Amino acid sequence: MTLDAFDAAAATYDVDFTDSAVGRAQREQVWRALAPLLAGPPQRVLELNCGTGADAVHMAQAGHTVLATDRSPAMIAATRAMVQRAGLAQRVRTAPLDLMAPALPAGEGPFDLVLSDLGGLNCIDVDGLARVGRFVASVLGPGGRFVAVLMADRCLLETIYYLLRAQPSSAFRRWTREAVDVPVGDCTVPTWYHPPSTLRHAFGPSFILEDLRPIGLFVPPGYLGPRVRHRPRLLHLLGRMDRFFAQASGLARLGDHVLIQFRRSA
Repeated sequence: MTLDAFDAAAATYDVDFTDSAVGRAQREQVWRALAPLLAGPPQRVLELNCGTGADAVHMAQAGHTVLATDRSPAMIAATRAMVQRAGLAQRVRTAPLDLMAPALPAGEGPFDLVLSDLGGLNCIDVDGLARVGRFVASVLGPGGRFVAVLMADRCLLETIYYLLRAQPSSAFRRWTREAVDVPVGDCTVPTWYHPPSTLRHAFGPSFILEDLRPIGLFVPPGYLGPRVRHRPRLLHLLGRMDRFFAQASGLARLGDHVLIQFRRSA
């Protein structure tokens, strides 16, 4: 993973995605899936690849304590700033964590919920996924949940869009097990489009699959956001269609992202 790419992206990430119409629509789908897990008593949450802090703030506002982690110092600084603005410094702490070699300071954990949202696990290969699986198993209490949202390996809208533009290499760029160089700001980052079966295998028998669903089956990928930015009725309709198909696990790989929820076995 290219650290400088995410440090550079931090300054404009909220404008480019978090606060965009498409970014809000996709993240709200994730939050709806998390709602049953956050509805109970206060939980201890570990967030991997926290980005600029939108998820950490959301979970803290629901009454939970969050340890928000990221490899990028600039992303962690942005998270701290967002948390301060929200007045949630008592509920959200931050710490550096590299998914390539995940480790936490002594005394942290166990956690009730571990979250990796919107593509962080796409920045590591299959061996890296196995390391993350062992790490999550070591910090997640029995019965705790792990929720991962990855960029899907068969995005239907992306495939159709680029086929209509006669760009087959872009249409099928996710259909590979090899790393793909994906632009992040002015840099590129090696990216792996893992199918759900790869994640299940990497996490192993310590985890039980509880949920598998598409995120952004009809709401388009972020780079298509300008095409719907000024068409709120269309985006609202696409969001309603996504809600209708939210439980369609058989279509999970066809969204822009795929959400996978595991429960840690005893």
